[in-house]
Amino acid sequence: MAQETDSELMVPWASSAEADGFIKPGEYDDAIRVNLTRDGWVAYLYVKHDGEFLYVFLDQVSDEIFWYDNCWVAIDTLSDGGDAPRDDDYLFDSSHHIWIGDTPHQKDIPNGQWTELKGHRPEPYADLVEELAPFLDGRSMGWSRTWSSPNSLKPHVIYEIRIPIKGWIIEQKPRFGFLVAAGSPGRPSNKAVWPSRAFDSYSADFWAGEAVLGNATSIDPQVGSFPPPSTWGTVTLSETPPQDSAKQSFWTYIIVTVAAVVGITVVVLLLRKLR
Repeated sequence: MAQETDSELMVPWASSAEADGFIKPGEYDDAIRVNLTRDGWVAYLYVKHDGEFLYVFLDQVSDEIFWYDNCWVAIDTLSDGGDAPRDDDYLFDSSHHIWIGDTPHQKDIPNGQWTELKGHRPEPYADLVEELAPFLDGRSMGWSRTWSSPNSLKPHVIYEIRIPIKGWIIEQKPRFGFLVAAGSPGRPSNKAVWPSRAFDSYSADFWAGEAVLGNATSIDPQVGSFPPPSTWGTVTLSETPPQDSAKQSFWTYIIVTVAAVVGITVVVLLLRKLR
């Protein structure tokens, strides 16, 4: 299993997950695992993909009280950073919502606002939903609840999010900006963030707000703070399916074995000559 890096992750092409909020034994054994434990607050992040969906499982081991907790996955498709979200930046959460950063519809709204594409209300801008169909097909599936995990049998808050990735328009495929942040508004110090450089920019009571249907200048205000894209990390998706990896491993084994046999044969022949 791949291990933690500071601000870059190589995400393996692995088995599919059910993304139902119940973590089964072995479900994320083939994912990259990142230790987000900080100041005694224990949390782990697991990420993998199957060529069609990106699976994110955040295990808040120390969070044993569920109180409007939420987990956010941010994606910067152009990997161009910035001090505020733009229309190439997307925000997914553990309650099935999807947002896009500032758009032409929001020219009268201060920078930093997110526009909700999918959520409780009707979609405010049908043209955006149509344009972003590759992100929305299959819908983002998100779950948050108290449950056990491989890291602790004691019930605690877990998050599982599935994001469709097939058909994405990404500047440097399969590489993009990426951030995961989770917390509880009732206990703002209890939070987990990747990468660590974005930790101080995220407040656990963050809510993205939304533009009101039919009037882009009338909004439910954003609450709290969310890390700007300039602080996000980078993800690269493996383009090698598991079966191809197995084939490569098989041929590597054959080549190494043949080389070893040839080497031993040469040594034996040399020893015979010396005699």
